[in-house]
Amino acid sequence: AVELDLVIAALFADWSSKMSGSGDLFHLPARHHLTANTKSAGTDATPEAITETQQNFTVSTHQVTAQTIEDFAEVMSKYNIRNEFTMDSAYALARAMEVACAALLDDNTAQTVGVLTAELTDDNFIRSWQYIRDSAGKPPFKGVVSPAAWGGMLKVEKFTQQLYNGDTKGAAVHDAQIGKVYQATFYASQLTVGTAPNSSGHMWAGEHFFKIIKRKPTPHAWYSPLATAWVVTMDQIYGVFERQEADEAAAVTTVARLHGCRLQSLK
Repeated sequence: AVELDLVIAALFADWSSKMSGSGDLFHLPARHHLTANTKSAGTDATPEAITETQQNFTVSTHQVTAQTIEDFAEVMSKYNIRNEFTMDSAYALARAMEVACAALLDDNTAQTVGVLTAELTDDNFIRSWQYIRDSAGKPPFKGVVSPAAWGGMLKVEKFTQQLYNGDTKGAAVHDAQIGKVYQATFYASQLTVGTAPNSSGHMWAGEHFFKIIKRKPTPHAWYSPLATAWVVTMDQIYGVFERQEADEAAAVTTVARLHGCRLQSLK
């Protein structure tokens, strides 16, 4: 069967090590800046009392594949059915995580560029870069768009012309290859959120999106003598999330999706 490109989940920062041990709730404090006050001679400084907020993320997605493989079928088959099950289960679980990651790309309605059903323009990418840099998001950035949106990018001369990107081998024409776009490395995914002709991609900085994996895809099996068959399963437990960054202003305790920008386009 056809297997789609799985790229989005791999771009999410892996925070699994930050949540070792038991439990399904991850707490992320929103640390804010203090105020620099003028100190007068003979007068004590007044300590600040900032009540910090926190973001809570629940790691609770449990997914499984299962199949019964009868001895008769395995004996009569010309290929290794259980091996095929393992390979297909690995793809099915990875695809499920990819779809969960893609769903998050559409949540940022405050910082968004582009129009659904239309190709992204050079101005869209410049504004996306500005959104992230306005809140000091640190490059290099990452970006995901649909193949149709990628095709539109190939029409933007800045992304393909050797005078701009230094490519003297014609990679854009021969390999549909695009280099970095305004400090962002872009990837094409068939699983961006949205039903054709709509698609929502994203451009983000650092660890704005992250994943926590409590159990990697793990195979299990038991043999039923009455059915003369193997019952085989594979499961995974994880969570994928979009964090909100704490505002920069001193003593402010709000958070927002500052280090990402939604890219509205077509599929």
